[in-house]
Amino acid sequence: MNKLPASIHAPGRLTVLAALLAPLLAGIAAPALADAPVVISQVYGGGGNAGAQYKHDFIELFNRSGSRVEIGGWSVQYASATGNSWAVTAITEGVALEPGQYYLIRQAPGTGTQAETPSDQQPANPNGGTAMSASAGKVALVSNRTALTGTNPSDSALVDLVGFGPTANGSEGAPTPALSNSTAALRKSNGCQDSDSNAADFGTGAPTPRTRSSPFNACDPASPPVPTAAPIVTSCPATVNGEQGSAFSASLGASDRDSIVNGATITSGAAPGISLANFIAASADGASASVSLVADASVPSGNYPVAVKFTNNASQEATCTVTLSVSGMLTIPQIQGSAAASPYRNTVQTTTGVITHKLAGGGFFIQDASGDGNPDTSDALFVFGASTAAAVGDLVRVTGTVIEYTPSGATRSYTELSNVTSVTRVGPGSTVAPTNIELPNSDLARYEGMLVRFVGDLTVNQTAYLGERGELTLSNGRRELPTNRYLPGSSEAIALAAANARNMIVLDDGIFSTPAQVPYLFADGTVRAGDTVSDLTGVLDFGAIGGGGAAFKLQPTTAPQFSRTNPRTDGPVLAAGNVKVTNANVLNFFTTFTNGGDAWGGTGKGCTVGSTTRASNCRGADNMAEFERQRDKIVASLKAIDADVVGLNEIQNNGDIAVGYLVDQLNAAYGKPTYAVVPKPAALGTDAIRVAMIYKPAALSLVGGALSDGHDLNNRPPMAQTFKAANGAKFSMVVNHLKSKGGCGGAGPGDTDSGDGQGCWNKTRVEQAQRLVSYFIPQVVAASGDPDVLVMGDLNAYGFENPITYLTSNGFVNQIERFVRPRGIAYSYIFGGLSGYLDHALASTSLDPQVADVAEWHNNADEPEAIDYNLGDNAVDPYVRNAYRASDHDPVVVSLNLAPTFSDVTSNFTIYRSGLALNRTTGQYSGTYRFTNNTGATIAGPFHVELSGLPAGVTLANASGTRNGNPYITAGAATIAPGASVSVTTVFNNPSKLGINYSATIYSGSF
Repeated sequence: MNKLPASIHAPGRLTVLAALLAPLLAGIAAPALADAPVVISQVYGGGGNAGAQYKHDFIELFNRSGSRVEIGGWSVQYASATGNSWAVTAITEGVALEPGQYYLIRQAPGTGTQAETPSDQQPANPNGGTAMSASAGKVALVSNRTALTGTNPSDSALVDLVGFGPTANGSEGAPTPALSNSTAALRKSNGCQDSDSNAADFGTGAPTPRTRSSPFNACDPASPPVPTAAPIVTSCPATVNGEQGSAFSASLGASDRDSIVNGATITSGAAPGISLANFIAASADGASASVSLVADASVPSGNYPVAVKFTNNASQEATCTVTLSVSGMLTIPQIQGSAAASPYRNTVQTTTGVITHKLAGGGFFIQDASGDGNPDTSDALFVFGASTAAAVGDLVRVTGTVIEYTPSGATRSYTELSNVTSVTRVGPGSTVAPTNIELPNSDLARYEGMLVRFVGDLTVNQTAYLGERGELTLSNGRRELPTNRYLPGSSEAIALAAANARNMIVLDDGIFSTPAQVPYLFADGTVRAGDTVSDLTGVLDFGAIGGGGAAFKLQPTTAPQFSRTNPRTDGPVLAAGNVKVTNANVLNFFTTFTNGGDAWGGTGKGCTVGSTTRASNCRGADNMAEFERQRDKIVASLKAIDADVVGLNEIQNNGDIAVGYLVDQLNAAYGKPTYAVVPKPAALGTDAIRVAMIYKPAALSLVGGALSDGHDLNNRPPMAQTFKAANGAKFSMVVNHLKSKGGCGGAGPGDTDSGDGQGCWNKTRVEQAQRLVSYFIPQVVAASGDPDVLVMGDLNAYGFENPITYLTSNGFVNQIERFVRPRGIAYSYIFGGLSGYLDHALASTSLDPQVADVAEWHNNADEPEAIDYNLGDNAVDPYVRNAYRASDHDPVVVSLNLAPTFSDVTSNFTIYRSGLALNRTTGQYSGTYRFTNNTGATIAGPFHVELSGLPAGVTLANASGTRNGNPYITAGAATIAPGASVSVTTVFNNPSKLGINYSATIYSGSF
């Protein structure tokens, strides 16, 4: 049954069919026949098989109506004899069939060498080129490009359906007889018959493919097709190659099925030495005319696009363009030229040069030993994809196509020889001396492909892609991220960005795949950013680099010699205070793994993001083996820092489970209980990770509970805790992890990447900083009764970006700028070969004078990613169980010298202690403790007398409190003048009637 889009064949329903067809056929009137105007007229699936006449399978369409039909955007679809999966071949937009016109869609070729099957259209989508059965299957014509469903579809868009072969379970009526490699199914009456039975409408016979150029066939003799003048069809090659000094030609042709092609002229590109010759007009309608496009021996090297116009006796014309590519013997500098692209691009050329380097994966570099003396032209070329037995130092002659290679993400191209047809060893070459260059350099393109030597020392700036790609990013000194030093968008930041761009070379290993051995590592298993290499020598390549984009790369010709100018340290080095505080990013420390396991051997577990819990939400170790490696590095790192308070970023948001596990492991490493968890606050956020804190109870005590800000702005809420030191001083620590810079998806105004270096979500980070200042920190200060606040954590903003400058303009002092900047570049993170700090220490103005020192311990950012805990990244595992590359961020360590709230003033007093009297009623002993100011100055209180060393079983009954386990009595005096005395009464419980002895210390201030 034919349908366009739905076939209705019941008597008296032609008006309905006309109504359905009207909007779909672009104004075509209803056909005189009862069926759809376009049908499948021939099916052949034996193409390229044994005994086949044609190489390809094909499907033929036919317009059996008396009107023009637009079929652009339709499709032909194929399914196996009993299948329900339909392969779609789209018909090109704009295609129309005149009445009586055929249309041939060529499908997949077989393996034979038969004649090419004609075609009106190559497959127009990835599903085209369908391989069809030679004997049985199903073919459909559909008025859209949506794949059909079912074995015998009835889709409203179905126009025609042909089931061929008796096993086909989808057809109009019964299927056609079986086909073979030498037979096709042909609709009877040259395509006109349509009785809604494939068995009745089709016969079998030799395949006879008909195309749009075939004679039209009128199905209704009363309404013959209106003839349309056929166009001139040209047959011209796109490119013809020849060599300079030798004439060559190309044969061009044209035909017109209803006219005689009788003329040919060059309309453009007729350079001297290029002409047409031997024109032969067509002998009749449909016959071919021919002409030769000739380039004589005088045509110089280059590409010559030549437009040739054919005309016929009906005043029609058609033009084709043929590019004559003339190759010649050129020097390498001539091929390179002084412009951004070679003047000989896309031409075949021959040149000679000395091999300076051969790459393990294929390809080699050649250089003109003499050069042309022009500093603006490179003297070398990379020969892509070619191999040769010639050795480094040999002179070779190479013929190939000059191309401009532009790697993905690159803003410039690199001149190469590709599609090489010959490499001939000429003999030993002259010595090629490396050209001395230095960084910064604004125009490395002048040296592309050349053997070069970088003068002086170059500093390693990035190690992230050493294991993955064998790459190290090098520069003259360490490069700093502009917004780490200057305000975003400032002239200074823009100038530093430009200077950074001129100051980079990527050292590669010449392999172009993940290296089997991680290159360039020292004996201790690392090479660090900050290490240096001297007199680096190699060939200057250009290509894709780790992290995206492209850059100039050096393929070394002599082994690089690195110096350990940035050695590892055993821990952070900073001036001592009385409290040490750190913040450490623990790089997604999850006790639940991406494989569903957990740290206690459980299975089928998951991690929570928002309201969903599944293993795919987990972000850390993939399995127990990776987890143990990660855990051991983090424990080693935190133990080496040995801080009294540790803020943690990127730990699993599963309450206190992950942080508790980490504390247990740390205490095991110390061999005694050392750390405790700061109990979680109320709000932990909706992310898979949270911030947390741990501390040493022997050094500090908690004041109140932890606070957090669960506002919707914070998917990782800041966490605050107030601590009290042994000297009575209090301070509050606020740990943060602000919104990430990456992934602008869903970002609104102000949060998209503005290009000023701050990345995505800057507006959100500023709002988070504002809420810290206006809401959360005042809440923390009010709860603690103390203004001393230390803001730490990963703020995802570099030193002078908007969130940081907001905080430093509203009561906080940047301690990294105060202490670290004077010693050099401040950095805790390396991205894109640029150093900067995302991890901060900001002190309130009251705490600022009590900061003794700040240090960044560079145990992570400088280290290669290849040595981290992950398994399977490298063929040879370079992991070492130590504190290095425990994360991708460096910890920030702060030494506080907190001002005490009390002091020992015992030496300023003369002490009188009376004997003890027994109160027989209470059984208690009492006495007097008097202290007299023996100085010449008034001493300020309040005063406390602390008793230590009391015998076991003896207690101070009237103690005001205890400090460090010792009881004390508070005296009421606010001050004591010179010579004045203050007395306190001591009352002891002594049920065993022991001798009472003790030592007393007098303190001034508040405990």
